[in-house]
Amino acid sequence: MEDYLQIDILDDETMEMLREYTQGSPELITDLIDSFEPESSVLVADIKKALEDKDEALLKSSSHSLSGISGSIGALRLRAVCSDTENSFKSGNTEQAFMIAEIIFPVYEELIAILKTM
Repeated sequence: MEDYLQIDILDDETMEMLREYTQGSPELITDLIDSFEPESSVLVADIKKALEDKDEALLKSSSHSLSGISGSIGALRLRAVCSDTENSFKSGNTEQAFMIAEIIFPVYEELIAILKTM
């Protein structure tokens, strides 16, 4: 977990691009962030189920999808954890993938808390 603490929760550059893209409209940014939470919470629930059931396929697909949508809003730390989970599978280290996936939960909780203050 310590390694991930070196990674920013949110990418300032991406947030600035979103502000420019939405022409500074706080409502549009709020809508984007609000649309992230329902989709991501389903994926996080799938990851939890995958860990409980030792379901490699579900963990791979859910961490891949969560990585993608995290990147779209600049959630750097969550994206890194999800990518590392996925990459561990790719390198054949299933045990490590399951260990890294456990880190998704506290990182996700912290991200959501920050997003709710925006």
